[in-house]
Amino acid sequence: MRYKNIKIGHIFLLVFLVASTNSCKKDDFLNVPPKGVLTDISTFSSQSNADLFVNDIYNQLQDFNNIDSGALLDAWTDNSNSGAPGQEGQSRIRSNALSSGNATNGPSNVVGWTTMYTNIRKCNVFLKDAAANPNIYDATWYKQRVAEVKFLRALWYLTLFKNYGGLPLITIPLNNLDGSDIFTARATFDQTLAFIEADCDAAALDLPLTQNTANLGRATKGAALALKADAELFAASPLVNTSNDVTKWAKAAATNKAVMDLGIYSLFTKSAGPGSTGTGPLAINSTTGSGTTSTAFRDQFLAVNNWNPETIFAKAYSLPNKGHKREGFMGPVIVKGGQQAWGNIAPTQSLVDDYEMDNGKPITDPTSGYDPQHPYLHRESRFEQSIIYDGSYWQGEVYMSRIGGSNQIDLGSTSDITNTGYNGRKTLDESILGQTSLANPASGTSNYQFYRYAEILLSYAEAQNEAVGPDQNVYAAVNKIRERVLLPALPVGLSQADMRTNIRRERRLEFTFEDKRWYDIRRWDITVKGPAVLNTPEYGMVITATGGVLKYTPTIVFQNRYSEYMNFLPIPQNIINSNPKLTQNPGY
Repeated sequence: MRYKNIKIGHIFLLVFLVASTNSCKKDDFLNVPPKGVLTDISTFSSQSNADLFVNDIYNQLQDFNNIDSGALLDAWTDNSNSGAPGQEGQSRIRSNALSSGNATNGPSNVVGWTTMYTNIRKCNVFLKDAAANPNIYDATWYKQRVAEVKFLRALWYLTLFKNYGGLPLITIPLNNLDGSDIFTARATFDQTLAFIEADCDAAALDLPLTQNTANLGRATKGAALALKADAELFAASPLVNTSNDVTKWAKAAATNKAVMDLGIYSLFTKSAGPGSTGTGPLAINSTTGSGTTSTAFRDQFLAVNNWNPETIFAKAYSLPNKGHKREGFMGPVIVKGGQQAWGNIAPTQSLVDDYEMDNGKPITDPTSGYDPQHPYLHRESRFEQSIIYDGSYWQGEVYMSRIGGSNQIDLGSTSDITNTGYNGRKTLDESILGQTSLANPASGTSNYQFYRYAEILLSYAEAQNEAVGPDQNVYAAVNKIRERVLLPALPVGLSQADMRTNIRRERRLEFTFEDKRWYDIRRWDITVKGPAVLNTPEYGMVITATGGVLKYTPTIVFQNRYSEYMNFLPIPQNIINSNPKLTQNPGY
């Protein structure tokens, strides 16, 4: 990586108010006034100024559901087929058109080689310059901030690691004014994993189990362990663990189990709160005897439920100036006669078909009760809480993607209206109008989840199943996920392969629209092998009405094309040209 004529001199800190509201509480650690221009001396000459620097590092956390439309990672997968102009998932990733030349301003810029290394440099600046002034800081404050910054550095390295493989491992703020060698070669995959693990271990050692209300949003011990577990699960998976070394699976299982053993996280099962009210199918489900409500899965993503016990690490928002535009980016397009959103999530028929029936059977099971001419009846509750489909409700009116409906399927991708016949519901607040969300300032304040407890449970189940088979611990973890969404427990006696199939389905449906699928299908090496999910036609649902009877016809809306080498992204060519020690990923 090359940084030309960069020195630690004048650092411009534009510190934003990115805290989130939780009822009447705010995350005060980010609620700081702008300080303007700080020099390298003044930045680290006081604890308050150094704290501003750390807060600015937190401000760089990305929300892939709240940035440019081409950045929605589920659109890079078989979960969403949005073909409107600017949707790079279809135009570059799923069209086999990605190259090192177009990556600079395209998908690999989204997961950000340059952006991530810029953030990593901020971390390295703090770790170097704050260490030069240890006596002016409170010892407890300093130890915790160092741990937080190491966690954040590991988070950005992990994003690069899962998209590019082995990386240049840079731990100091490089410059070419003092004779430093600014050109760094790529480390191996294993060396990069070990580096991320070491940062996570160091962070976990000094981070607290929980944060007080003034520090919600800062890293914790659980966040550091969750990040480490994420890295180890990727490294244990078939894409890179080609010999299926079970010790790698066992290591990932152990780290996920360590998060579980902290005893401070649980699945969200609270009843619906403000912002979750609506009419239609979601309103008719009842509360179970265990206290789990039918909408708990959806409601965990509402602002009123920020920092619930399922949250491990999240990006926060606050009003009046730092809300998000998720509802405007992702919601249904035509509502009450006018355009309210851009509809950047268009769930595929493949995703819809993966939702089980409410009896826990897949629709391919002839005993499931599935009726292809009434395809949305008696589906599991996550379907209702994740997908807006023809005949469901949004903001008090019936959504119609049928021919002649207000959101008639757009097979030609000539507008923002869905070209699959579906829109996304999950993570959206139905009480926020799309145009309100798109306005400046935006109005959304729900957290963006990096890690939540459901992922720990399913990652543990996957790793444990691959390490030792489907023991009772695997069943227990998966069944907790199913119980929350009112599904029956998995049948006993499953083989390791059958359990694998079930776990992969659970991950897809549990984390839909949470930017996990892009990493899962690649690490499982199923983009062009096995199910070949990115080398198959993508379907939508064309619905026609004749004499009051609806006819449902699955229709090809796009032919995915993808090459195996694209399982790792290309380093942008301008970066390769700048650093003679860098080698490009194969195939580009």
